[in-house]
Amino acid sequence: MPSRTLRGLAALVLSVVCAAGAAQTTQSDQKDQRDRTNLPAPEASAAVPAASAAGKAVVVVGHASVANARGTSALASGASLAVGDTIETGTDGYVYVTTVDHGFISVRPNSSLSIERYDYDASAPERTVIKLTLHRGVVREISGKGAQAARDHYRMNTPVAALGVRGTDFTVFTNANVTSASVRSGGIVMTPLGGACASSGAGPCEGTNAAQLFADLSDKALQVTRGSAHPVVLDTRLTPLTTEGAGQKAEDSAARAAVAVTHVDPGVVPVELTLPLTPATTPTDSSSSAPATSTPATPPSTTPTSPSTSITPPAQTTEAQQIFWGRFTPLANLPADSSLATLEQGKDYIGYLKPFTLVRTPQTDMVLPQQGVLNFTLDAANSAAYLINNTTGVATAASLSNGALAVDFGTNRFTTSLQASVNGSTYKVSSYGDVLKGGILNWDVAAPAAVIGALAGKNVTQAGYIFNQNLSNNQSLAGATLWSR
Repeated sequence: MPSRTLRGLAALVLSVVCAAGAAQTTQSDQKDQRDRTNLPAPEASAAVPAASAAGKAVVVVGHASVANARGTSALASGASLAVGDTIETGTDGYVYVTTVDHGFISVRPNSSLSIERYDYDASAPERTVIKLTLHRGVVREISGKGAQAARDHYRMNTPVAALGVRGTDFTVFTNANVTSASVRSGGIVMTPLGGACASSGAGPCEGTNAAQLFADLSDKALQVTRGSAHPVVLDTRLTPLTTEGAGQKAEDSAARAAVAVTHVDPGVVPVELTLPLTPATTPTDSSSSAPATSTPATPPSTTPTSPSTSITPPAQTTEAQQIFWGRFTPLANLPADSSLATLEQGKDYIGYLKPFTLVRTPQTDMVLPQQGVLNFTLDAANSAAYLINNTTGVATAASLSNGALAVDFGTNRFTTSLQASVNGSTYKVSSYGDVLKGGILNWDVAAPAAVIGALAGKNVTQAGYIFNQNLSNNQSLAGATLWSR
């Protein structure tokens, strides 16, 4: 989570940025590949114009800059982006980009992405040529019309791998030695750089060293390590994809928070996006010697257009527990107290936020209301939390109290808050987000705390979620909660 929190939601209609196709001088060793893929050769006499448009930074939050041949400057919302630009984000920076072919790119904190080539002609999208380089960090991309029409002419390089697309919504993490990628829709092809797969090339690298991943394997990821000959397939439930630096989360969780793009059909480029736009004032550190209390932004209102009233639950018998959590990975000197295999016996996997995993029994009888608000009470005795020093790894158990969880079925939104007490200090944890199909709770990128959760019970009598919230002084709160009505 970035150190600066965001609040509010605003509807933003994306406009099409029209530009002439950019030309870029290529190396002679690319000729054979162009011949194989019918890749349009650039004009030998055409230099890349400074204003050759690639897209627009529709939202910039936190610290972000753009570097090019003219120097480095702060990046502002609404700024045009061109071939030759490199987007850089700080620890609290997010940049949302709409591309000239109606695609979308989210550049997350501590990331660097270069636009090396973006040739797009709306009258002949099949001749599109796109080349990007992710130097470090995390990027999520939804392929635009050009990338979808000319998949053989798309390439994203990292320090160790080359990626191609199959009409795709995908997320990539990289550092200097490891690249990992997961897919939400469509598919990708990944190949280690080296040998026949040169970084100077264009289009995907195919062949025996390549591997493909498609969205039907949503719990898998491809990973290339420097020096490896072939990508390996990871189970993200067992080996979460981690990013580097303060505030970065396991990749399987961070992928859920890429951007607040809601209700977009897989593989379809969004024309209208709902994005968190308004930065909140950065909390001022307290002069007290006690740890600073987290002061998150006020969650957006979830009141529907028609009055939403609390739901009076029908008379019902007590149901057996249907949501379960476990500390799946070791925490400081504490051993893991459950294995995923044990947790998942006869249950559905909900999510993972280090060190906790959440599962739920299959909900064959649960019926979600169409309107109204359900309020849940925290089961503190069956919940757990830790204050974690991210520098030393020391974890201190915290007690949870004053919990509130409200689910508004008129808007399919939830809000939650609770207090965590440890070593005489109290911290407020809060979050908000969407209620997805099947009663899954998924937090907004703007929310102070990351939350993954679920509802359960025939009459929605149970809830549970795991959370992680960053604090000051490189500390964080991680916890797992159960709730009832």
